[in-house]
Amino acid sequence: MAEKKPAGTVLVAGAGISGIKAAIELAESGCKVILTDDSPQIGGILAKLDYQFPTDHCGMCRMLPLVGREYASQYCLRKSLFHENIEILPFTEITAVQGDGGNYKVELLKKARCIDPAICNEMGECLDVCPVEVEDEFNQGLTRRKAVYQAVPHNTPKLLLIDQQACTRCGECLKVCPTNAINLEAEDEAETREVHAIILASGVKLYNTREFEDAR
Repeated sequence: MAEKKPAGTVLVAGAGISGIKAAIELAESGCKVILTDDSPQIGGILAKLDYQFPTDHCGMCRMLPLVGREYASQYCLRKSLFHENIEILPFTEITAVQGDGGNYKVELLKKARCIDPAICNEMGECLDVCPVEVEDEFNQGLTRRKAVYQAVPHNTPKLLLIDQQACTRCGECLKVCPTNAINLEAEDEAETREVHAIILASGVKLYNTREFEDAR
């Protein structure tokens, strides 16, 4: 019996609905997947849509795989996307790509969250004591958030991070963190990955139609 060749590694750039769908389908077929996004959390624009009219069902479920639906609950974004063949790298930029099809070297820049998700207990003590408030991008500036924040308020896991542009480094969050997960001096980290293929799933963004009307 011929030995089955292992599937390759695929980098999926963009962790919105299309990127997640591609990642899951590839993972189910046996490929190793590196799912990256320059946003602090995955979900893309669909995370803003949340519950959808007219049933109030979460639209994220529509990206479940076409195969293995009996196990689909493990892919719920609210419970954290999980698959043994998928490595998720949020808050990560692709800075360079070298090579040809089947043999790519991809340079990544993993941005500093200043809160280590591996040891953070997600209880949010740091949120309670943070004295700094800025406009909340998630709600289009209609509300305010802390310098310590969760990019998508309802996502699980919380994946807290610190806005380094807004952070005053007052140290209040350091005083209450029970797991010492906060490092205000954390720096971006560069690394190189070798992959066999790359899928670009850059997604879409909200825009103001008045900008197009004014241009007429």
